[in-house]
Formats: sequence, structure tokens, C-alpha cells
Amino acid sequence: MFSLILPTYNEAKNIPALVEKIRGSLKGVPHEIIIVDDDSPDETWRVAQELAHDRDDLHVIRRIGRRGLSSAVIEGFLAAKGDVLGVMDADGQHDCGLLPKLHKAAAAEGGIAIGSRYTEGGSVGEWDERRHLMSRIATRLAVSLCRVKASDPMSGFFAIDRQTFEKALPNLNPKGFKILLDLLVHVPKGTKVQEIPFTFGKRMHGESKLSRRVQIEFLEYIYDVSLGRYVPLMFVKYCIVGSLGVVVHVSAFTFFEYLLTRGGGATFQQFSLSVAGAIETAIVFNFLLNNAWTFSHIKLKGKQAFVGFLKFNGACLFGALANYAVSAFLFSFGFPELFAVVVGAFTGVIWNYTMNRLLTWRG
Repeated sequence: MFSLILPTYNEAKNIPALVEKIRGSLKGVPHEIIIVDDDSPDETWRVAQELAHDRDDLHVIRRIGRRGLSSAVIEGFLAAKGDVLGVMDADGQHDCGLLPKLHKAAAAEGGIAIGSRYTEGGSVGEWDERRHLMSRIATRLAVSLCRVKASDPMSGFFAIDRQTFEKALPNLNPKGFKILLDLLVHVPKGTKVQEIPFTFGKRMHGESKLSRRVQIEFLEYIYDVSLGRYVPLMFVKYCIVGSLGVVVHVSAFTFFEYLLTRGGGATFQQFSLSVAGAIETAIVFNFLLNNAWTFSHIKLKGKQAFVGFLKFNGACLFGALANYAVSAFLFSFGFPELFAVVVGAFTGVIWNYTMNRLLTWRG
């Protein structure tokens, strides 16, 4: 059986016509269609459920509180019954007529069959030069990471043998937009790949999902599977936030001191109040940005965010003490001031990251 996954978000207008096209293309091929919808505001899931009523070959998974193309495809693959698993976009840009070839190639070769825009005979269609250039650059970056090479590792149109998928499954990263790239990075060496050319078509209805956020997630993924094995991406993001927090700290100190002194000389009490206000301002900034970006996959909300903020304050307090203790210890033993301060600061960062990872953002 061929199990075809359609990951969807706001594709209500496209689904009815697309499902009928798929059925026509796979006539004579035992198949099932699984629509995995990320709780679309346009109620794509409801349209899909109405189509699936009294039809055994169409199934719908409505995901609540979960978002992302790669994770949706993985969830669909895990729910599928077929020995060959396929995926295509739900916007009509992929050629349904290619589905039997992809199924046959993946079933015969026992590997991956890709609908390719960049193999001989393929095309990106009517893309403008800017998007085409961005795609070529991203593709070159992606190819360099792949354990098994393909000319179009960013394609969202492919089929894979179930056994090949299951071998790669334990190492897959569900974050991101390009599940094929992740598979090509993690499948066993020697996995057979066959590319079948196709021309990328026009979207039927709706807007492209290629947002700035998707582009950032792609770059994060590139880091994750290359340098991320040595220095975790979350730690790098935490350090970036901390660096920005220093700028916020200095700016807040300047503001509070001016507010208290009106440009005159500061007393010790005014200086102390300005420092305290700057510290807490930086802590609030760091918590909000870390929650929204560094730990976005386990973002705290509501009551959990309030409790997390208190834990973050506590961790940062002990981090400051660790910073001071290490710096003072090194200085007392004759190490240069700058060296002592840098090592102390780095100790504080590691302490804060570790404790917040364990206490504030667990998971």
C-alpha cells in the first residue's frame, strides 16, 4: 500500500480538488491519503473530515498545540499503514501525475524516490530570480550535509520505503520545513535515491508558507546538523540573548541613573538603585527573548510563564554569585583581572543555561 501524507495549514480551498486529482492518479494503486492539519484557522481539518466521511482511503489528523511541516509528516508516516510512504504539498504545486512513478520507484529500489526540480528535465517553473537564487544557495548548503546525495534535497515531493524511514527515524529532527533533507542526512549510507524530474507549478489558492521564520529555521537546522553536535544550538542562542541583554543592561542603567539624578552626579544610593533596575530590566528582557526564541519549542505560557520567570530570576541570582566567586577566586591567586572576569562571566553563563534548562524550561 502507498500512504500519501498531505501536511496542511490554511489549505481549505485546495483540499477538495487536490484529493480528487490524487485519487485519479492513484487509480489502480492500493493507497490511503492522510491529511495532517495543524489546526488551521480556515478549518482545513473540517473540510478534510467532511471529505473523509464514508471514505476508507482518506484519514484526517488534526493537531492541537503542535505546529511544523516536518513534525506533521513524521506524525503522518507513523500513523500510516503502507509499506511505501509519500508526501506532497497541498497547494497544487506538485504534479499528481508523478505519484505512481514515485511509488513504483521507492517500492522497487527500497530507498527514496524524489520529485526533483533540479535533475535533468526538471524546472522551478515561474519563480522569480530572487527566489531561484535563494533556492540554489540553500540547496548547495543542504547537499554538503547529506549522507546520501541528491540534486534536490529540499524537495517536498517524494516517496520513501518504510524500512528506510524507520532506520532514520530515531535521529530525525522534527523541527523545520524540509523533512526530505533531514532524511537524506540520517538515512544509512548506500541508500538508493532515484530522482524523477517535474516542473514546479503554481499555487491554486492561498499564500506561500515560505516565511522569514521558515528561512531562519532552515539556517538553524543547518547549524544543528553540523556544528550543533559540538556546541548545542540552544546554548548558542542563549549566549546571543545574553549578549543582547548586556546592551539592554547598559541602556537601562543609563536611563535609570539619568531619571534619578537628572544628569547630575549620582550618590551611592542612586547608583545602587540604577544598577538594580538595570539588572532586573535585563533579566526580564532575557527571559522574554529566551522564552520566545531559544526555547520556543517548549515555550512557557500563562501561569507556567510566571512561575518560570521566578525560577529564571533565582537561577540568574545564583549565576551572578557563581560568576563573582570564580572571578574573586582566580584574582586572589594572582591571575590577571581580565582573565578572572572573563572566566567568571563564562561560568555564570554556563550555570544560568544549565539551571534554566533543568528548572525553567524543562523538556
